[in-house]
Amino acid sequence: MALSLLTATAFAQVNNGLLTTLSAVAGQRDRLPIEKLYLQLDKPYYAVGDTLRFKAYLLNGDLLKPSKKSGLLYVELADALNKVVKRITIRLASGVGIGDIALAGKNIPQGAYSLRAYSNWMKNFGDDYVFKKSLYISAVNGSTTLVKADFKLENGTDKDKVTANIGFTGLDGRPRQQQEMRLTIKQNDKTLFKENANTGTDGNIQLNFDIAPKAAIKHIIIQAQNITKGADTAALTIPVTINRPENTDLQYLPEGGNMVAGIPTKIGFKAINDDGKGIAISGKIVNSKQQEVATFRSTHKGMGSFELTPQAGESYTAKAILTNGTIKDYPLPAVNPSGIALRITPKGKDSLEVTLATTTTPSTSYYLIGQTRGMVCYSSIISFKGSATKKTIATDLFPTGIGHFTLFNSANQPLNERIVYIDHHDNLQLSVATDKPDYLLRDNIGLSLQVKDKSGKPARGNFSIAVTDDSQVNTDSLGNNILTSLLLTSDLQGTVEEPGWYFNEKNAERAAALDNLLLTQGWVGYDWKEIFGPPVNPEYEAEPEFKVKGRVSNLFNKPVANADVMLISTKPELLLNTKTDENGQFAFSKFPPLDIINFKLQTKRTLNIGLVVDEFVPPELTLTSNMPAPWYVNTDSIRLNFAFKKKTEWDEGFDARNSILLKQVEIKAKQIWVPDPPLLQLNEEEIRNARPGKKPLTLHDLLNQQQALSQMPLMLIVDGKLARHLEVPRHEFKPGIKYDGMKIDTTLVPDEAPEIMGLLNGLTTEDIKGFTAQKIIVSKKVWVPGIEGYIRQDIVYLLIRVTTNTNLGMNRYAGSESAIPPGSYVYRPMPISWPHKLYSPRYTVASPVTGKDRRSTIFWEPNLITDASGKADLSFYSADQPGTYTVIIEGTDLNGNFGYSRKKIKVVKK
Repeated sequence: MALSLLTATAFAQVNNGLLTTLSAVAGQRDRLPIEKLYLQLDKPYYAVGDTLRFKAYLLNGDLLKPSKKSGLLYVELADALNKVVKRITIRLASGVGIGDIALAGKNIPQGAYSLRAYSNWMKNFGDDYVFKKSLYISAVNGSTTLVKADFKLENGTDKDKVTANIGFTGLDGRPRQQQEMRLTIKQNDKTLFKENANTGTDGNIQLNFDIAPKAAIKHIIIQAQNITKGADTAALTIPVTINRPENTDLQYLPEGGNMVAGIPTKIGFKAINDDGKGIAISGKIVNSKQQEVATFRSTHKGMGSFELTPQAGESYTAKAILTNGTIKDYPLPAVNPSGIALRITPKGKDSLEVTLATTTTPSTSYYLIGQTRGMVCYSSIISFKGSATKKTIATDLFPTGIGHFTLFNSANQPLNERIVYIDHHDNLQLSVATDKPDYLLRDNIGLSLQVKDKSGKPARGNFSIAVTDDSQVNTDSLGNNILTSLLLTSDLQGTVEEPGWYFNEKNAERAAALDNLLLTQGWVGYDWKEIFGPPVNPEYEAEPEFKVKGRVSNLFNKPVANADVMLISTKPELLLNTKTDENGQFAFSKFPPLDIINFKLQTKRTLNIGLVVDEFVPPELTLTSNMPAPWYVNTDSIRLNFAFKKKTEWDEGFDARNSILLKQVEIKAKQIWVPDPPLLQLNEEEIRNARPGKKPLTLHDLLNQQQALSQMPLMLIVDGKLARHLEVPRHEFKPGIKYDGMKIDTTLVPDEAPEIMGLLNGLTTEDIKGFTAQKIIVSKKVWVPGIEGYIRQDIVYLLIRVTTNTNLGMNRYAGSESAIPPGSYVYRPMPISWPHKLYSPRYTVASPVTGKDRRSTIFWEPNLITDASGKADLSFYSADQPGTYTVIIEGTDLNGNFGYSRKKIKVVKK
């Protein structure tokens, strides 16, 4: 394929209107270039305590080569309520990066999550190009109960009746007999129904409840909890999954956007269930006289197409046969009495035929533009000599991917649009060979990867490989992969079901089904109003590297030019200096590898000076529409085996992060906190009543009211951030002051500590909603004065935890202006996350058999590089379970080409 990108100068003497259109498109692409992102994960679901591992590929949106704009990537986990529970930053080199997220801690409990990734530059485009993947994290020490649920709906006049048949079993499949269950039915956190019921000898309960007629079933759940004494009392969430046939959403979309009277038109349609998934449908099209003019039947995921020649003055209705056998009417779009219709059909293997038809003979010219990923690959002036005109377009003008055609009038108004898929079959060819036909348990498995380009020549490249146990991990062969993501779904709006199905050449219907998908699916990209409108500057800058940027201003918020700014870090030890530019802005860059970062920035001149640092602004993103159901509801044997083995590991004392049995080791901690019961604990109401009818108390006043609290060293935490101050008696030694974990000054005494005193005096009982005082012993030997000189001993602290109403922490409640010295800023950027290598055991003949190897991820190598011969060799060891493994390899040659391959490995007993 020879890709020919048309330039504006090629048309300068042909047509100024077309030149204007091409220049506008090119200008938009230059101002706002798009980035595309794909993440390969080591497996599709996880357990609490696991580590989610990924390889990121960030590419420019047009040629799909490594992006040079961004060197940082943000990866986050959001729960089912769209609350971000974890966010990390990774570095990118040549568009690729490696990272992992430890799924541990109270903030990541069992539940459904959305994994999202983006660069700072991608935030300029909203949700359009953000990588999203839904996944479920199961508990390893939680419920041991499985649920099999089935729901039926009976329509009534005043109310509709739902019958739920719910079966409860253990992980071993035995029914939970004669168990008392507390059942609560909720919709969007509103309780609809409550009752207690006992399971039968078969472990089943039948539950009946009413809902409003025609009410949406979405977001209705049943919460079930076993309240039998001594039973597994973990709460179970059971989504109510009912599709009302009468709620089937059936959309009809004419090719090119319009039905024009008298012009044969291809009309795509898509039927969607209550759950947002496609559903098979059929029926007929009738005119206003109820005469049948066409029939339709979906071919894949509720989508299909049919031909219709609409007539002037007519209206058309689809009579669809729903899944319950009833017939429902759906109106088709209105027929335009005049206009232009656009049709695109394949012509042979290397061309497209574009047909433009109209009811009249226009006197003006039109412009047809074809582009892929923002690159204009074809353009033509369209002049009608009759009621129709045709153009034959060579597909080798376009790269593989979605071709987007638009017809404009002379005023640059888009009239018709159509997207098609162009496939040159030029993806990288990946082949994986094993060194043996099958393998034994704990055997050394050798793999050889061979990568070739479209012409069969060896290709260098950067790849990632995941090997998983098929008995625990169900890898979806029809799901998204690097090919479907970068070439198809990233250019489409909404969810595409089973995108891998369209790339499986064994499916004879895939080409027609893919065309029906593109007829009915919306696309992402530039808005034509934005392209032809005045230029808009991007709100977010690209981040080619980690920088600390900010601004210095005076009392009147005017920029201070040529101001000296100093950056200090104690870990690692850094002392950097720079000056502000004419806009008062400064930047520090070229940092060494950093993990936990605490910076203090300070201007040399402090009088009437303010310094602010550009903090990270998280985007407001939507959840993925296909959040997974709890794993224990209607689960399959593979997912059950995964959960069962994780629980067994937990019960046996396995380390959940690496799945290797922990040995008994002596832990020598630098410090151990030994908590006592709280000395004082106040809720929001008690804090409000601390001084009724009078001026609110400051936190300092509140502490002084408690004699027992005023004589102990103090450790203060505000909204989860630490401001530590060792307030020991002055005659012993001067305390060290720490603000947000960073040492500020070791010479200050308590009354002269502005960071601490600003907090104590700035926070009042109107600001505080939670207060806890607790004595803790920190077993960290420190030097303190004794009778015969300094001795080492433990220190008892008073830990004060304060929660504020606004949760803005110490930066908000700094009290007086002296709380943070003028011209200063304490900056804690999101630390760069460095990947941890997955533990891979090495077994030898002489190795004793200890423990049980139950790995679900058998092997993960995110940095697999092929040499000049296109080859790479690797090896790893099998686990203790016979069966099959799935090998998935994905990657790029870093020159716009990609490859994806799957292979099975067989593991047997002797």
